[in-house]
Parts: sequence; structure tokens; C-alpha cells
Amino acid sequence: MAKQLFLTLLLTTGLFTNSLAQILNFNKGVLQNDSLKWLGQVSVFFTYINQEVSVANMGYNIDVIHKLKKHSIMAISKLNFAASDKELLLSDGYTHIRGVFFRTSKISTEIFGQIQYNAIRGLNQRSLLGAGFRLRLYDKHRYGVLFGSAIMHEWENWSNEVQAVHNKLWKNSSYLAIFGDVNSHFHFNLISYYQARFDNFFQPRVSVEVNLNLNITTKLVFTSNFTMAYDRAPVININNSTYKFKNGIGYRF
Repeated sequence: MAKQLFLTLLLTTGLFTNSLAQILNFNKGVLQNDSLKWLGQVSVFFTYINQEVSVANMGYNIDVIHKLKKHSIMAISKLNFAASDKELLLSDGYTHIRGVFFRTSKISTEIFGQIQYNAIRGLNQRSLLGAGFRLRLYDKHRYGVLFGSAIMHEWENWSNEVQAVHNKLWKNSSYLAIFGDVNSHFHFNLISYYQARFDNFFQPRVSVEVNLNLNITTKLVFTSNFTMAYDRAPVININNSTYKFKNGIGYRF
């Protein structure tokens, strides 16, 4: 538990001492407004139920963008925790930091770093650093399509009751992002990642994330998020696929 608390603090510190595809929880028009130098969205939740059993559930999502004249610095941080009496039901989180250079060009360069953990699946810590390019495939009217590909170095520590594995690997990380404004109130984005070793390219980790955002006011937004991930060759003996669906209220600044 102490290690999980330390990682949680590290995730939070990593976000605020540093500031994808673009961070896609903002509508396209807002992202393209260069008069806005800082953009952010925060949602925090906490639930405690005391009946026959006690259940606690908490977490946060924080997205931040700082736009310079030609470049951008972006960060995403998420944390989820749930416990019932003395049983841990859910504990995972990550912070992802990305710099985009010449962000308005058709082809941009990117650097990024990430740290994460997932206690239930046995991922004690995963860290990565990478660099690559981003190609603007389509950017007209209210919609956009981005493709990016990068080389990254990944450090992972996995463990369960019967095994512990420590990996250091070079991988390709590619993504396709689609986002748009259906109207002035409803916005969507989808991003899919394909990450694989160069010597075993067809045993990837694949993830898909879909976000739907409905503006309640100029500051409050209702968010609906679906995430699905598939690991063709898990490091330890766990399920190949996972998925998560959640709704929430966010505050934009």
C-alpha cells in the first residue's frame, strides 16, 4: 500500500512539475484558438458507501495544454481507486506528458514520457520515453484526423503470486486519432494505439479510447469515456483484454 501511495504522489507531482495526438478532450475550435495559452479540464470523484460492507471509490482526470507560439506542451493524468472493506478492487493510474513541435504544420515532431501502474493486473510500474512524428491527415471544417508513429524505450515491472518479470524493450508506438465538433455543444474523439516490439511486430498491445463530451455550460462538461485494451502476449498470466466505461462531470479552465 505504501508503494501504491508513493506512485500516486509521483503521478500527481509529474503532472504539475511538467505540463497526444493533441489532448483530445477539448473541442477542435478551442484547440485552434491561439489566444488561449493555457487549457485545462479537471474532474474529481469520491464515493463512500457503508452498508453490510464498506466501499470507497475515488479518482481524478486532469488534462492540461500550454500553447507556445509554435509548439505545445501537454499532459494527461488519471487515477482510479476502489476498495471494499480490506479488499482492493481497483488501483491504477498514469501520467502522460508530450511535447509537440511546430504543432500547426502538416508534419510535426513529438517527444513524450509516461509513468503508470495497475495493481490489480500486476503492473507495479511502467515507464517509457519516446520520440516520433505526427501527420495531419485531415483538418477541415469541424473535424480532424491525425496519425503518429514513434520509437520508444519501455521499462516494466510485473509480478503476481508465482512470477516476477522486469523488461527493458525498444518498441514502435503508432496511433490514429479522429476528433470533431458535431455542433457547438457535442464533441467526440477517438484514439487507437498499436505498440509492438520491432522483432515481434505482430504480437502488439492495442488500445482504443472513445470520449464523448457534452457542454453543460461554458465551464462544465459532461463526459462519457470508453476504453478497451488488448495484449496479444501478456508478460504474466493475466487476461488478454480489458475494458472500462465511465461517465463524469468535468470543469474546464
